[in-house]
Amino acid sequence: MTSLRDRIENAYIWDRVVPVEEAVKHIGDRSVVAISGFTKSGEPKVTIPALARHFEQSSPNARIALFSGASLSDEVENPLAAFIGKRGPYMSSPASRKLIHAGKMDFTDVHLSTFARNLMYGFYGEIDVAIVEASRIRPDGSVVLSSSVGISAEALVKARKIILEVNTAIPDYTGFHDITIPALHPHVGWPIPITNVSDRVGTPYVQIDPRKVVAVVESRVPDYGVAFKQTSATDERIAENVIDFLMRCQQWLNWGKRIPPIQSGVGNVANAIISELYRSPFQKIRFWTEVFQDGMLGFVEDDLKFECASATAVSFSERGRERFLHDFARCRDRIVLRPMWVSNCAELIARLFVISMNTPIEVDIYGHVNSTHIDGSKVINGLGGSGDFFRNAYVSIVHTPSVRRLKDGRTVSCILPYVRHIDHTEHDIKCIVTEQGYALNTEIRSARKRAEDIIDKCAHPYFRPLLRDYLQHAGGGDEPRTTDMKVLQDWWTEYAAACRSFAGEVDAD
Repeated sequence: MTSLRDRIENAYIWDRVVPVEEAVKHIGDRSVVAISGFTKSGEPKVTIPALARHFEQSSPNARIALFSGASLSDEVENPLAAFIGKRGPYMSSPASRKLIHAGKMDFTDVHLSTFARNLMYGFYGEIDVAIVEASRIRPDGSVVLSSSVGISAEALVKARKIILEVNTAIPDYTGFHDITIPALHPHVGWPIPITNVSDRVGTPYVQIDPRKVVAVVESRVPDYGVAFKQTSATDERIAENVIDFLMRCQQWLNWGKRIPPIQSGVGNVANAIISELYRSPFQKIRFWTEVFQDGMLGFVEDDLKFECASATAVSFSERGRERFLHDFARCRDRIVLRPMWVSNCAELIARLFVISMNTPIEVDIYGHVNSTHIDGSKVINGLGGSGDFFRNAYVSIVHTPSVRRLKDGRTVSCILPYVRHIDHTEHDIKCIVTEQGYALNTEIRSARKRAEDIIDKCAHPYFRPLLRDYLQHAGGGDEPRTTDMKVLQDWWTEYAAACRSFAGEVDAD
């Protein structure tokens, strides 16, 4: 830990250091607030909870609009949720989710590649206040960010006022970042000249107008750790099937030992796949992804297995963060942190031949994917960057357990006749993987044949007869759907009974 004086090298900004209770007074009712933070890393861990306390004491009816790069930790968002009237583009807070479902918080789910540009274009209105975590303020007032970028750069440029939260409990992240800002009409945006994962085309800091800084507060709170469950046998089988498919692609698509860059979502299955990838024959692996997480840390220490990584955040468990800090200097040389409009850019995902892998809620027999909503109406988090990557990837892989056990004891199939909310169509997905096997969508064939393949290779054996029965009675058409309401109701009744009576082993969810 270093002193605040060591981290702030600009005299004008140093003079704006105040207690956090004073800083939050710059945020009032109806303020539009854009903050740092992406997948629980680099968020303002002091200012946002203090703002919640301020509203509780002085403005209990206040409501603000809150924009961040992606999810915030529960410790940060939950206390403020009651005062958020509008939220975007992504959240995972139980408190916010409850208010969204009750119709008390407006939430819009936006592709992350477009959100920062929309922010700059003015689609969401003026930004009143930016609250951004920094690891250093340079002599000219420019800001060195911390463990995430997300929309931090756009927030600092666009906002009328800036509150900087300088974190002295974390290392100085100078050298990690590559910052570029989206072009604004009528200026023509230049093609981003990135042809390799490690290319840098911007600056390692965000240039700001220091006169917009109204307050600086000190933070001594490190990022909250991301919780991971112990890898299950199901996770391991899914990982093995993913690597088996990639090994097949190696021969089929003539990759050699050098696999194209990898994008991996977050979570237990994703970490299991990354661990299995490390054990694979592939060498000099590159990651072009949103989040650099626990499973990737082993690569940093192995020059044979790893070349470089690009992300918009580093996000770890408590143990993972200790390992990251131990290898901090080495990570600085191998990891580039970019704004999310660059990390999720369609042009770059396609140009670099990125392999995209993400976990959904459910998949249907025709290959449509639901990543966001339970029962078609209850949002869990948001689309995030999965749509950016799936639509533009060289190879797009959906991986999921074939079944999940819910808290009420029911076991549901993750392969259904149709998903109740579509985030990704069958056009975007090339491979569906479960612990049972994998089904491809890489050739010209009918939707019915694709459905038969998904049922036979991806669905749990217990639910296959029901799914085959649906397909048999679905009728004609390109993607047959049962329109007879009695037949449909009878099917769902039988499915519900099967969910209750399932007796096989399954991971809890």
